[in-house]
Amino acid sequence: MKLEMGSFKVKQIIFTDRTCLNNGVLEIHREELIASLLEDKTFSEAGIEIVSPGENARIVHVVDAVEPRFKDGDAAPYAGVASPVGQLGHGTTYRMEGVAVLTSCEFPLIRHGGLNIVRDSVLDMMGPAGPITPFSSTINVVCTLKLQPGMDEDQYEQSVRIAGIRAARYLGKVLRGQVPDSINTYTLEGAKDGLPKVAYIYQVHSVGLNLSSFFYNMRFDNLLPIVVHPNEILDGAVVDGNWSHPNVKTPTWFHTNNPLIKELYQRHGKSLNFVGVVLFRGRFEEMEGKKRCANLVAASAQLLNANGVVASWEGDGNAFIETMLSLKACEEKGIKTALMTFEHGGAEGVDDPLFYSESEVDAIVSLGSWDPPITLPPVDRVVGGDYLRISPEQGGINLPAKDEIKLVDRLEYFTAANELGFSKLSCDQF
Repeated sequence: MKLEMGSFKVKQIIFTDRTCLNNGVLEIHREELIASLLEDKTFSEAGIEIVSPGENARIVHVVDAVEPRFKDGDAAPYAGVASPVGQLGHGTTYRMEGVAVLTSCEFPLIRHGGLNIVRDSVLDMMGPAGPITPFSSTINVVCTLKLQPGMDEDQYEQSVRIAGIRAARYLGKVLRGQVPDSINTYTLEGAKDGLPKVAYIYQVHSVGLNLSSFFYNMRFDNLLPIVVHPNEILDGAVVDGNWSHPNVKTPTWFHTNNPLIKELYQRHGKSLNFVGVVLFRGRFEEMEGKKRCANLVAASAQLLNANGVVASWEGDGNAFIETMLSLKACEEKGIKTALMTFEHGGAEGVDDPLFYSESEVDAIVSLGSWDPPITLPPVDRVVGGDYLRISPEQGGINLPAKDEIKLVDRLEYFTAANELGFSKLSCDQF
């Protein structure tokens, strides 16, 4: 399977009376894009805003981030989501480099507790929190959505998830027939004898409504570990639907730009042979399910003849236990492991950093912490709403979005503790 990914560098985005890309400037017909979003009657209002790097701006109610794309052939970008299911990972795909479609939507507070509660989120384009998220460095097309009252929670979830994909496809269509600035080719061909075989263990969180990931638009909730081609991930087969853990979630944009997959491809045939991805769902609630999952992950890595694996994960304590047990099972089969994870080290960074550990899993890369408090300074512009809602378990506390915001930890900060390493932060002391 071979995928050619053509990239178009976008230097500026403006609103005009047409949608096109010329000399690195993306023009957007604002009213046309809004009208396409409002075809879904779940929304009472929709808006489009442009937010650029270096702007003293804040975006609230952020739900997902999607990269604008166009794909030649039968399959649409993000196949299966409001489109026929087609095979991804081969052929030619075009992408807008440095652009993200951000979906911003305030969900009604239907649940006041539990794992599947919807949490609000925020990101700043500059200031002390800017470097925490890569979306302070992208030009963001923000789709601001308001929901019709009185509809089912699952309808809200589906419509909001699809809206970002539709907007990304709408913008991506302008790439049809154009010549990209660069092309990267991804293939597992070219393996060299004598190099270690390395697989990628990719765990995603999926626990029902408001806290799911989707594979070709199939909810992951009961998915057992499967072997997939890394090109399918880069080409949009995995779409995010996690509205509950904004700091550790993996937005769709992250899946399609997964830096671990890209780094393994960079080293393929040079220092290692990349052999594939073991994709699995996290958070089985019984120990029997966790052990079953771990055994199948290790068996899949063994089936790929892997000498070693690198792993990332998404979610909370239950999901982390499964990841640790999976890596322990790999080690017991003689497969070396390395894990990427955030820490729970407390506000000062001196508490126990991990939910759970196994002695066999001792090669761990820290990607930052969930726990340190952070103060967001006042900003000149807010996109998405007038306030940030925190503490939904207490009925919701609304903080004025334009003012200084003091967060006791990074739970509400979009992708602040993501497990893929998308951050400009680095370790200061060990």
